[in-house]
Amino acid sequence: MNYRNLSLEEQVAQLFMVGYDGAEPNPVTRRFLERGVGGLIFFRDNFDALQPQTTEAIANRLSSLTRMVPAHLPRPLFGIDQEGGQVERLPHTLFPTALTPRAVALAKEPEQLARQMYAALAQNLVKLGFNLNFFPTLDVNFSRTNPIIGVRSFGDDAATVWRFGQIALEAFEQAGLIAVGKHFPGHGNGTVDSHLDLPTLHFTEEELMPFQQAIDAGLPAMLVAHGFYPALQSTDFEKSVPSSASPAVIQGLLRQRCGFNGVVITDDMCMGAITKHCTPVEAGLASLKAGVDILLYKQSTEDEWAVYQAAVQAFKEGELPLEQLHASLSRIHRLKACYFPEKAIMPSTAGFTPQQCAQQANEIARQGINTLFGNETLLPLPPNQQVLLVHPERSGMGNYAFDVPTSEELDALFRQEGFTNLESLTFPPRQDFQPQAIMENIRQNPQIILMVSFNPLIYTSQADLYTQLRERFPDAPVILASAGTPYDRDALPDPSLHLSLCSYRPATMRALAQVMATGLASEARPLPVAAPKPL
Repeated sequence: MNYRNLSLEEQVAQLFMVGYDGAEPNPVTRRFLERGVGGLIFFRDNFDALQPQTTEAIANRLSSLTRMVPAHLPRPLFGIDQEGGQVERLPHTLFPTALTPRAVALAKEPEQLARQMYAALAQNLVKLGFNLNFFPTLDVNFSRTNPIIGVRSFGDDAATVWRFGQIALEAFEQAGLIAVGKHFPGHGNGTVDSHLDLPTLHFTEEELMPFQQAIDAGLPAMLVAHGFYPALQSTDFEKSVPSSASPAVIQGLLRQRCGFNGVVITDDMCMGAITKHCTPVEAGLASLKAGVDILLYKQSTEDEWAVYQAAVQAFKEGELPLEQLHASLSRIHRLKACYFPEKAIMPSTAGFTPQQCAQQANEIARQGINTLFGNETLLPLPPNQQVLLVHPERSGMGNYAFDVPTSEELDALFRQEGFTNLESLTFPPRQDFQPQAIMENIRQNPQIILMVSFNPLIYTSQADLYTQLRERFPDAPVILASAGTPYDRDALPDPSLHLSLCSYRPATMRALAQVMATGLASEARPLPVAAPKPL
């Protein structure tokens, strides 16, 4: 494919990666496809709305989208955020849930688990027709109250992050899946969620290390964060733009100092960090001027089409140099030629039956529950013991809320494991609440308390509830299970036993109930690998 044989409009379309709502591409998405859009990104609602709810339907949809691109144009990238745990776009009923990166690093035999899990994840994404995953997360999670990274990072030191980031990168490369490192140059010390507004971030050499190591190892694509880095962006102009539109970050740091020659992609341009500060056209052109190769949008509306038209005009009139366009096209062409040399309709192959999904996800989840502190001899719990189970309402847990219609609640899973003397209470996990109102609903005197927490350093009402539970039932041992970050003992001190979950997907919930009934896994076990089921 010679990109110079394409029209300018078709060339510029390669610089866009867009999404759409629901099962069917909307008219603007179809317009982008007809121009040969560089790629599509997929989210959970694309699959929840798909009928029938099967892996065959996913593979067929990706094949049909490929056919919407004219035959003379390059095949699009099909990208997804399938990190594991907190960030997963494919429904747990159709694709085996993986662990969050932090849970992987905390496992008993983490490297073995990481190799098996990321190899299976990459192979199964490719079977369905995806060719790009926005992973590994290479941020070092320096801030214990980071609202956007947290368990999505492998850890709070650079060596741990690269140790497991390298395993994921190698597994993706082996499977023929494009890995996209993120969020350059590091989002690990943030206190503002860039989905909501532009964070000011402290750049450190330590956080740069995993990105540099990934580049040296041949990382094919990099996602640039939306942030403001005072240490890097010192001029008046630089202070007026986010890092995703910063020549100092993209050209100076990423290209020149770090030596990155791969494809540079922005983070989602529909995030509040961008939309609260400038128009879509201003933001898109600024990022292109700074040297990004692909603009990423979670949606495709007339706003995104207006950015595309403005970019075409800017290249026509010389506001954006054609040399830059050709350099970006060369990098995009090299990426696509490496991972899919010829345009072809993706085969509609199935990945897993629901039973196979559950089997693999459950085995992974058991290995992701580990002791951080305390007395493991509390486990297993006697089935006739009076247990007070205090846990978060999943409807208020962001990405985890997607699973509510297709999975059982935690108290039901406990009862399936034989806990008949169970009292279950829930709390709203991501907002302030009055603990006394929950305490008033307790009817029995528990012999043991299990509290599933969710980032109480951020959502502090959980600490008040924990304190009141301890004061009212001083003789009951407390088992603390952290569904968010593993730092919860800073807010909820001195439990009898502290377990890390780092996730609240259905498989992890079931594994928690099983661990209470049978005890912790003594050793890692090979994961069951499902073979593709032919049509």
